[in-house]
Amino acid sequence: MYNNQIFSLLGHNGAGKTTTISMLTGMIDASDGFISVFGEMDLDKIRAMIGVCPQHDTLYEDLTVK
Repeated sequence: MYNNQIFSLLGHNGAGKTTTISMLTGMIDASDGFISVFGEMDLDKIRAMIGVCPQHDTLYEDLTVK
């Protein structure tokens, strides 16, 4: 992956795309190894650098336009 580029992860059903993104964003814990994004390994800092649109609708009851 390159700086200032959009990255897309493609693959057939069951290839591990959702699992990979879920680990990168901290939605699930990795069972082994480590995650590094731009050399950063602190998951809180990684979350601040990347965005993800989950497969399912995410609604927050306490989030309003106000």
